[in-house]
Amino acid sequence: MFKRILHEDWTTIVPVIAFGITFTFFIVMIVRSMRMKKSQRDHLSSLPLEDDAPSD
Repeated sequence: MFKRILHEDWTTIVPVIAFGITFTFFIVMIVRSMRMKKSQRDHLSSLPLEDDAPSD
């Protein structure tokens, strides 16, 4: 009976594991961004707007 439960319920466990990994990743990214120094935040926020190479 235990073998039958394991084989039938694996499709329920996979989405839960995927959600757990995704949730953990986003929480880690939020914590890292909150703990970032202000100077580094300012530098990263201006990166897309910097124009180092002359455009033709």
